[in-house]
Amino acid sequence: MIVLEGIIEYIEKLVWSAPLTILLMLTHIYFTFLLKFPQKNILKGFRLMIKKDKSEGISSFKSLMTILAGTLGVGNIIGIASAIILGGIGSVFWIFISGVFAIATKYAETYIPLNYRTYKYKKYTGGAMYVLKNVLNYKILALLFSLFVIFSSFGGAMIQSNAISGIISIETNISKNLIALFITIFSCYVIFGNEKRIASVSSLFVPIAIGIYAYMCIYLIVYYRTNLLNSIIMIVKQAFNFRAVGGGIITSIAIKAMNAGMSKGLYSNEAGMGSSPLFNVSVNSNKSIKDESIIASTSVFIDTVLLCTITGILIVASGLWKSITSPIELVNTLFSIVPFGRVFLVIDIAIFAISTLPCIGYNGYVGIRYIFKKKNFYEIIFKVIYTICVFIGCISTIKIVWSISSIFNAFMVIPNLIMLYKLRRKIEV
Repeated sequence: MIVLEGIIEYIEKLVWSAPLTILLMLTHIYFTFLLKFPQKNILKGFRLMIKKDKSEGISSFKSLMTILAGTLGVGNIIGIASAIILGGIGSVFWIFISGVFAIATKYAETYIPLNYRTYKYKKYTGGAMYVLKNVLNYKILALLFSLFVIFSSFGGAMIQSNAISGIISIETNISKNLIALFITIFSCYVIFGNEKRIASVSSLFVPIAIGIYAYMCIYLIVYYRTNLLNSIIMIVKQAFNFRAVGGGIITSIAIKAMNAGMSKGLYSNEAGMGSSPLFNVSVNSNKSIKDESIIASTSVFIDTVLLCTITGILIVASGLWKSITSPIELVNTLFSIVPFGRVFLVIDIAIFAISTLPCIGYNGYVGIRYIFKKKNFYEIIFKVIYTICVFIGCISTIKIVWSISSIFNAFMVIPNLIMLYKLRRKIEV
């Protein structure tokens, strides 16, 4: 088992090495210039988000909340602490930079599936796999993308459920088996429903979770106000701290920070991965494809540019990163400064993770629906296996699953980027 873990960790480091992170960063920058800085439409995205839709179906607001439910969660809180521990405080800068530029990629990867989606049986169908097959005739890539989505969803289910049960059991002493039972039943109820049920759950829970998290961050900003400016300066300096060592071999804290920041940034907002458009295509509103794509890109701003960056700055301002090497312990200690902070943190992580679980499951469900002809049978099989993964994640120690899920996330990037570059001239802004 130890050998297997070592192999999987090696593969994870290999796929998330400099070439992929640089490719992602270049993609974000390329689409930023190609699409003439779609970041400028963020405020418009907020206005469109709250504008009521006259048509029936899933609204733009519910869609955005569902996208956020699929991206907000463990990656935003514990993931940022992990990035700082692995790559140093300079990784916070690269998380911010990747988030700003990733807004353009999110717009592009949303626009294309929306542009080529189909309407059948009173619902929309689409996603990167359908575009790869039906538009580009890349059937093998479409199949691979679907498989990567499915396996990533199983890993994601275990990660999120493990995070919930782990932190709740530590803070409340409630049995993991009891927590697992509750979470599995809830996930089963949502995942065996339809897109509307998933969107309704997300639009209820996600605003509450964001509100709680914003309160804790604002409290800590005031608490550490004298350290904030110095912390930001330190982060920027460490992000570009190049140094040479003997033999002319150049090593770089900046490259290490960039790898950690970019990989955690992608895990957080999923820009370039092609997962969130799988739900975007189900939106049935009277807004244009451009407007829906702007709304979707707003999720990156909320998720990474705001929440992740602020969390990283607060961790640095606290100074706790110097002495604490466990991401969970680092986050717990940071937020314990807030009155009732540990309680709020438990509630927030639980809400984020519970909201995320059905969204991750929906992505895998779309992959199953694409691959198999006897859809109903295999969809039920998938949902059963998915709920089992949720239960296993709650009661197990699954360090290796983080690596497996991260690997499949990386694999999803390549077919998705091929689609984006091939159809880049079809994107309108």
